[in-house]
Formats: sequence, structure tokens, C-alpha cells
Amino acid sequence: MQRTPGSAKTVKKSRLTGRKTLRPRVRALKLAREFRRRISRELGLPVKVIMFGSQARGDASRESDIDLLVILPAIDNLMIQKASAIAWEVGFDAGKVLSVIPDTRENMKNYGFLPFYRSIREEGVAV
Repeated sequence: MQRTPGSAKTVKKSRLTGRKTLRPRVRALKLAREFRRRISRELGLPVKVIMFGSQARGDASRESDIDLLVILPAIDNLMIQKASAIAWEVGFDAGKVLSVIPDTRENMKNYGFLPFYRSIREEGVAV
């Protein structure tokens, strides 16, 4: 493993191709940011996205999905369909599965005591 000059990104050489590849967490963050960019553009407003789970902890395997909590202004069928479609597009292009959980700030505030939200507060990574 080595650092590229002038960059904080960690890279490694692929055993099969000999080319440098991004480490799993760096790649997951890049895909999560791309998802955030696309969903924000689609909705016409900034959307907060938090990566959680094994990718956020840094103990993901190659097969691990990318778990994303997406904070939307409201949760309705249209919002869920848009988020799911964009997650599928971003993941398909990269050969990864983006698991999207739509939520609202109000839900997070009202149910913040639940273990799910506590773990996201403790180990989640805002992208």
C-alpha cells in the first residue's frame, strides 16, 4: 500500500492487472459522493448523505455493499423511486450495490434513541 504523491488517497496494486486501484473505503466514499451529487441535482436542493456500516468502519470486503442514509425533505413514493434509481445507476456503473435508506431529519430527531440511529451517529461518515 502506498500514498500517491500530493494525495491523501490510499492505493494498492492489483494482483491481477498490476495497476493501482483505490482502497475499498476510498472507492465507497467516491461512489457515495457521486450518489449525493446526482440526487441533489435531481431534486434541485442539497441532500445530506451518511455512509454507515462496514464501509464507514473500514472493515468492508470486496463484496460489501455501500450503506447510505439519505436525508430527504420528505419521504414519499416519488422520492424513494428517485433515490433508488440513482443508487442503482451509480452502483451499476461501478459494479457495486448501493443500499439506500431514505429518511428525514424529523425522524432522526424523534427516533434518535434507537440503536440504528445511535450507530450511525457513532460510526457514520457524512459524504
